[in-house]
Amino acid sequence: MHRVGIIANPARPVVRRLIPELVRLLASRSGKPTLSADLAAMLSDEASRRDCVIVDTDDRVAEEVDWVIAIGGDGTLLKTARLVGASGVPILGVNSGKLGFMMQTTPDDLNDALERVFEERYSLDKRLVLQGRTGNGTSGDAADDEVFSALNDIVIDKGSICRVIELGIYINDEYVNDVMADGLIVSTPTGSTAYSLAAGGPILAPDMEAIVVSPICPHTLSNRAMVLAARDRVRVEVRADHPDLLLTVDGQENVVIQPGSTVELCRADHTVHLIRFTDRSFYDVLRTKLKWGER
Repeated sequence: MHRVGIIANPARPVVRRLIPELVRLLASRSGKPTLSADLAAMLSDEASRRDCVIVDTDDRVAEEVDWVIAIGGDGTLLKTARLVGASGVPILGVNSGKLGFMMQTTPDDLNDALERVFEERYSLDKRLVLQGRTGNGTSGDAADDEVFSALNDIVIDKGSICRVIELGIYINDEYVNDVMADGLIVSTPTGSTAYSLAAGGPILAPDMEAIVVSPICPHTLSNRAMVLAARDRVRVEVRADHPDLLLTVDGQENVVIQPGSTVELCRADHTVHLIRFTDRSFYDVLRTKLKWGER
């Protein structure tokens, strides 16, 4: 019996159509779906509900399952990765959004994708994860620090004030530069096709062992994105004359930071495992999603 978690945005019309069909397809393959009460409400017959494990919220879906299906866009997959955490539970992404760089299949191809997974005709893409820690720079008590992890990126932002902030960049405790900018993006190879790309950063192959540091609208044109080794440790000292500062994790979690705060970033001890089929390469995804070669 395969225990399969399902995470999706119930507000999407395609999800309402897909959930009953997905539960049926899993049950026909001896799969036991686990899903939230919001998604279970889309099942019209009691027999389908009996085939499922229904939990209160998405937070519990990833507990005690063999793999998870994430239906939506990249945001849904990032949420799923956060819920899976360091457990190593594989994720199959089903794209019902616009870009879906990390998604492996579509609703139309879901039946074939499930067959491949149940027959173990897939590989696992092990994606590097960033770990961050914030310190307020005053108490000196590590117990007051906040720790978080990101599959895509961690962003330090000036907030709603139209004023640049100064960021002191240190790598492996060696001073590198002071950056005057709207903020800073520190991304994984997975996140190199997200906000970092929009800020002028490079595209990295997802299996690279690297971290990208990209200033947001720097006031000195020589301040460019840097590609660091995955083993490097980045420390950012935040200097500003206003308290409206924000640190954002994967575009989903916000942490308020204060002037004088320090943000330390490094590779996490765990990786996120994405289910991949070998007939579609990363470069094929790039060419399709970014519409390269089109006139």
